[in-house]
Amino acid sequence: MNTQLIADEARNRTWYEETVWDRVFAFWFRRLVYTQIWEDPEADLAALQLPLGSTIVTISSGGCNALSYLTAKPAQVYAVDLDEAHLSLLKLKLAGIRAFSDYSEFWQFFGEGASRSNAELYCDRLWPLLDRQARAYWDKRNILGRPRHAYFTDGFYRHGMLGRLIGLAHLVAKFARIDLAALLTGKVDAPERIEAVERLRSLFRSRLVCLLTRTPALLFGLGIPPQQRALLGREAPLNEVLLERLLRLINGHPNDSNYFAWQALHRSYPGPGDRCLPPYLQRRQFARMRNDAGLIIPVHASLPEFLEGLPAREVDAVVLLDSQDWMAPDEIRHLWGAIDRTGSNQVRVIFRTAGAESPLEGRALAALREIWHRDEERSAIGFELDRSGIYGGFHCYVRR
Repeated sequence: MNTQLIADEARNRTWYEETVWDRVFAFWFRRLVYTQIWEDPEADLAALQLPLGSTIVTISSGGCNALSYLTAKPAQVYAVDLDEAHLSLLKLKLAGIRAFSDYSEFWQFFGEGASRSNAELYCDRLWPLLDRQARAYWDKRNILGRPRHAYFTDGFYRHGMLGRLIGLAHLVAKFARIDLAALLTGKVDAPERIEAVERLRSLFRSRLVCLLTRTPALLFGLGIPPQQRALLGREAPLNEVLLERLLRLINGHPNDSNYFAWQALHRSYPGPGDRCLPPYLQRRQFARMRNDAGLIIPVHASLPEFLEGLPAREVDAVVLLDSQDWMAPDEIRHLWGAIDRTGSNQVRVIFRTAGAESPLEGRALAALREIWHRDEERSAIGFELDRSGIYGGFHCYVRR
């Protein structure tokens, strides 16, 4: 999931193309949406199969994946985003890696994110290492006078637009008597888990959910803009698509190693340690994060703009998240033109889509297929290994 280019995309439409929902969505996304990125970095690296010393360009979002890519021993990782909130989160994580020499402190602040002493850690240890923009973001106070950095004192992963929507979903599940603990930790054939799955199915097929999923605003908290919503509901009713994706999330991989399922059903990680955590939060990777964090470069720009400023043949991998789902064909052509110029001869490009099909396989973008082709094997690997389970397609492209 990603906020890259959303507001600009809506503004760039002509008056007859833009809807009221487009305007509402563009306004709504000028804030922190994701406290955790929802693309699996280990699936990314398995599909990319990068050699050591590669240069990676990725859309930043919450920064989890940019940091986790350090496990592939790259030469450089550029984390690009237009959303200052998500860049500020990445900068805070980089400050934490520099400030905390002990894994337990890093885990307390960024893994658990729920200790009152984190306010003091922020002020004394992290604030001096932040730039002006990041300080301004995390120091900003709400109408009650509470600063944003206080998110880390009462459950960071319960904040952000998506975290709050998941919290609302938990309340609905409680009223529907759905046992979330059974879904998360129960054995597949346990009676209580079977009952919880059936109650979940009944809820998604209820009249209320069918009605709510017809309203674009409901999906804003999931980071789904109107155009992507249309892609989700192309082949089946939207409530059925969302149910299928949720069941894939909680059933597709063992939940004792699926931190995406923990975030969806528990709004927290089960750590500390090495299991069921994004790589950058694992104890065994902490030394690498400390040694190589300087390879991460946060960039406040649009992705095409940034790529156009790089030397030719500079980049070995580009990670687009799901940004193309709401881009017009002309914008996609522009983006891939920049990738073509900047990418090395062996460049790999990966992205996800709400539906199963890649936009490059359509008639409107047929010319791009003269340069790029979809690597079926790597795409299948990425889709199979992606524990988040919320996307319809995973695509890896290489030069012909």
